[in-house]
Amino acid sequence: MKKEKIIQIKDLYFSYTQFPLLEEINLDFYTGEMIGILGANGCGKSTLLKNILRILNPKSGEILLKSQSIQTYSTKELARLMSYIPQKLSLFMPLLVKDFILMGRYAFLPSSFANYSKEDEQKVQLIAEELEIVEFLERNILSLSGGQTQRVVLARALVGDPEILLLDEPTSALDLHYCIEMMKICEDYVKKRNALCVVILHDLNLASLFCHRVVLMQKGRIWGFDSVENLYTEEILYQNYGLKCDVLSHQNRPYIAMKKE
Repeated sequence: MKKEKIIQIKDLYFSYTQFPLLEEINLDFYTGEMIGILGANGCGKSTLLKNILRILNPKSGEILLKSQSIQTYSTKELARLMSYIPQKLSLFMPLLVKDFILMGRYAFLPSSFANYSKEDEQKVQLIAEELEIVEFLERNILSLSGGQTQRVVLARALVGDPEILLLDEPTSALDLHYCIEMMKICEDYVKKRNALCVVILHDLNLASLFCHRVVLMQKGRIWGFDSVENLYTEEILYQNYGLKCDVLSHQNRPYIAMKKE
């Protein structure tokens, strides 16, 4: 499939006060890519994602989606184009899993008072089959384990068939099996849909396994934007994380072996 530029960020500057949280951010993302956003805590990763989502608005600079300013899109248009999984998702309502996933089709309703269509319900069934969660559809979402819940949350994000998938530390509370599983689902979706997936990760080896390119952030700036092969060196990782490690090669990908001392 042909790769096309789908997100372009130009000279982005964002702050809550006089102190910048993001500055001089220039990035181009293409369809068919898995992009990792890496960096130490507090470097601006989540803030960058929220600017792309228009949850936050930059003080200066510009974000283009499909060559069009993000400010020209309606909220519904953005919701159809992008899906977002936040870092923390608090679930209090005892919804059925099928109803929770159906909420991912809300942006496609003709009005706020319209009912979901048969097509919407069929989309839920199809994504549940694809993610192997059909057995959970009639269950209370609060009864699921952490890994099961995260898969359901991913189903809600994908049921709208987004062109852009934005994930903020989606694997932070998952065991290794579910981490690989979730990233593999995203990878398969990107290939099938020729979509873009931008994911904030703290696990450097997980990023190495799945990401085509990674954005390495430091103190609100882009330290580097390149392949993991070029950015994963002992010196660079020590400069950005204060991490002492060895960078090994495993299955033609760099692998980080941390040092205790």
